[in-house]
Amino acid sequence: MFLKRVCSFLFASFLCMPLSFGQVSMERVASGLSDPVFVTHAPGDFDRVFIVEQGGRIKILKNGVVLATPYLDITDRVVGGGEQGLLGLAFHPSYQSNGLFFVDYTDSSGVTHIAQFSRTANFDLADSSTEVTLMTIAQPFLNHNGGWIDFGPDGFLYVSMGDGGDGNDPGNRSQDIENQLLGKMLRVDVDGDDFPVDATRNYAIPADNPFVGVTGDDEIWAYGLRNAWRCSFDRDTGDLYMGDVGQGAREEIDFHGAGDPAGQNFGWRCTEGTDCTGLSGCTCNGPLLTPPIHEYGHVFTNCNSVTGGYVYRGCAMPDLSGTYFFADFCREQMWSFRYSGGIVSEFAERTSELVADVGAGESVSSFGEDAYGELYVCDLFGGEVFKMVPSGGIVDCNVNSVSDACDIFRGISSDADGNGIPDECVPAIPAMSACGAIGLVVALLLMASFLLRRRLVLATS
Repeated sequence: MFLKRVCSFLFASFLCMPLSFGQVSMERVASGLSDPVFVTHAPGDFDRVFIVEQGGRIKILKNGVVLATPYLDITDRVVGGGEQGLLGLAFHPSYQSNGLFFVDYTDSSGVTHIAQFSRTANFDLADSSTEVTLMTIAQPFLNHNGGWIDFGPDGFLYVSMGDGGDGNDPGNRSQDIENQLLGKMLRVDVDGDDFPVDATRNYAIPADNPFVGVTGDDEIWAYGLRNAWRCSFDRDTGDLYMGDVGQGAREEIDFHGAGDPAGQNFGWRCTEGTDCTGLSGCTCNGPLLTPPIHEYGHVFTNCNSVTGGYVYRGCAMPDLSGTYFFADFCREQMWSFRYSGGIVSEFAERTSELVADVGAGESVSSFGEDAYGELYVCDLFGGEVFKMVPSGGIVDCNVNSVSDACDIFRGISSDADGNGIPDECVPAIPAMSACGAIGLVVALLLMASFLLRRRLVLATS
């Protein structure tokens, strides 16, 4: 019986052996889109990926096909283009039961709206007439609108607001914490209403927000941001990563650990990365500022723009778990690193891995995450969305186009012995003599040696 189990395990293991070695490639999953700026999923929904188009539509990618009818169409109230438009999407943690979701968009007057909508009885269709304004924020200029929204592990909605635009934050809005929500990370409770007589403020203030009861706007969670265009929570740790777009010198990745105190000041406009701008508002690199965990200098005169990404926590590429991916929209480059204990490690240039099976995959406007934790990349100018996959292909012994590990994660496949291989892929080994079993083991070990050599060749090629 022991030899039968050994043979069965070795056969299935070598049949399902991945060949990625931490390398990724891009597989195009959607094309023909109009300026895609975000990809996300609804809680508990493994069948749909939602794609945000800047002009005012949200489309659904389902079973490998972009549905013809948009999930939501609010082009009648959105002004898209430049840094304005439909920019963010977040689903209520109880979306499966209440059907509520939230968007960030710019109207014809340049005002930012954070608004709630409802899904219809059809899970592929929302009702555009159900809009409820959560908050509105006036924008003094056309650029630096922020746009990212998402629910944190605490169940509250986080809203990234840019500094309002122009150059050098002329109103010092990022450092101003009184009656000024621009240049901030906001945090609100969408399930309450502390302003019942104000139709434009339909939210409550979490009691532990840092400026509750003291000087400063109650909605503020953090400040000193220039334009944190794309941010994300690590789904395992709850840490918040923010890609804050620089001005003329530096791009930066800011970090707010899940256990860190609220009210952090990330330094703009007196610092850009760790460079001193010479502008007033705070003490450059002073003890009250939180420096970025990573920054890099500009190489182009007119365009450098970090696109914050995600910490990979998916199931198809376990060797990459804990790796943070990000890109630069203008430079068409992608990198990754790990961050733990205040230390950045395993920094890697991954631009060559942006090359897709078909399509471009170049102008990275956003990353995204599906319910499995797998990552996606939006190509703004190409109108395409790509999925990050192992360079050697996914391990898919049951041939259902889903990684075996993801089948187990979702519960589609069982894994009774906990070996990471779906039980339906482990063959039944007939009774045999000890001699025959030993011969089979030897053959399988020879197969393992061949596959190992192949892996080493691929890893060094």
